[in-house]
Amino acid sequence: MSGFKFDTYDCVVVGAGPGGSVAARNLAQKGRKVLLIEKREKIGYPVRCGEASTNLKDLQTYGPISEDCIETIINGLYIYGPDSVNIEVPQKGTGIMLNREKFDPWLAHLAEEDGAEVVTCARAEYVRGVEGEYRTVRVVLGKGNGKGSVTSESTHEIRAKMVIAADGVESRIGRMVGLDCGQKPNSTCSGIDIEVEGILTRPDYLTFWQGHDFINDGYIWSFPKQKSNVTKFGAGFLIPKPGQPNIHDVTLEWLNKLFPGVKINHMVAGVIPVSSTLKKYTLDRFALVGDAAHHTNPLTGGGIAAAMRAGRFCAQTVNEGLDAGNLSERFLKTYENRCYNYFGKNHDFQLKFRKFLLSIDRPQQVGLYKVLQNFALSGYKKTSFLKTPMQTLKYLIKFAKFKG
Repeated sequence: MSGFKFDTYDCVVVGAGPGGSVAARNLAQKGRKVLLIEKREKIGYPVRCGEASTNLKDLQTYGPISEDCIETIINGLYIYGPDSVNIEVPQKGTGIMLNREKFDPWLAHLAEEDGAEVVTCARAEYVRGVEGEYRTVRVVLGKGNGKGSVTSESTHEIRAKMVIAADGVESRIGRMVGLDCGQKPNSTCSGIDIEVEGILTRPDYLTFWQGHDFINDGYIWSFPKQKSNVTKFGAGFLIPKPGQPNIHDVTLEWLNKLFPGVKINHMVAGVIPVSSTLKKYTLDRFALVGDAAHHTNPLTGGGIAAAMRAGRFCAQTVNEGLDAGNLSERFLKTYENRCYNYFGKNHDFQLKFRKFLLSIDRPQQVGLYKVLQNFALSGYKKTSFLKTPMQTLKYLIKFAKFKG
């Protein structure tokens, strides 16, 4: 079959982001015949991401990860809150800043080294329903010119016992097969990420501005990439209604207000699911992974670590299903349960907390930030809440009663 090694695979993975590459690699390590396809000519480009992720120890479990992929070791967070109630959260090695232009290709390289077939300029155009033990994936295969565009195309049909769609927030493939994975305005953020020259804030901290004095239904961020001597500055908030300020103008306004005169290298825009994990993202011989399944933290919008973990859980479940001869929707529910127990419960809590923050006025928000500030200053000792027992109890009761 021209362009591909085979016409039948155990699994076709659509999308070579972190979740797709981890899923492909883990299945290939089990001896499965895996095809990983990516619609773009260059994996990991363009980068539409703040590039902050999990701690190095956790990341290395998906590795070995090349040092070239790591820009900064993050040792804490700093949050500028309303009424100058700021919160510092020092925590050595709490996370890292990645270089996604290097990291994403590296994960795909690891998958290929372990036996997965990786093909770029390959767009999944259609996925058929289950026929016997297979689904058929129609792939449009292009020839890149090295400049990000395609010079010619050919169409191929590939059969797979399992299809994993890790095709991002739009998840055209997920919607095509009938899953309710589209983005709804009240649970989707629009975001702008701007790369600027130099380090704008503390070089080993992630810095945020959030609350009524800044952006209440989202936040502003400054993430340092030390090796490259650049900062990812950006902002995101819930998709605005017609006539309201757009995220592009708001982000540039805040950049000029906070750091006037900085040199902008480039900027990208995108949408971020903040709905918490979908309640249903599997079908017979089909599953979504990563942003496609809304595996993003609904408070921060971060999704790299969750996507990789989901990729691992999906591969584990699919491998078990291949052994058992059962890749039914009911069997694949195990994958959904693994994700929910590992990060989904926390995402549901974060969603409730975000909605709670949005529901309270500025004076109440200032009071809540003061409670959280005291907690951080005490070194996260629960006894710190005894210093403000009535205020703490008030917010706990209010949060417990909040229905969202």
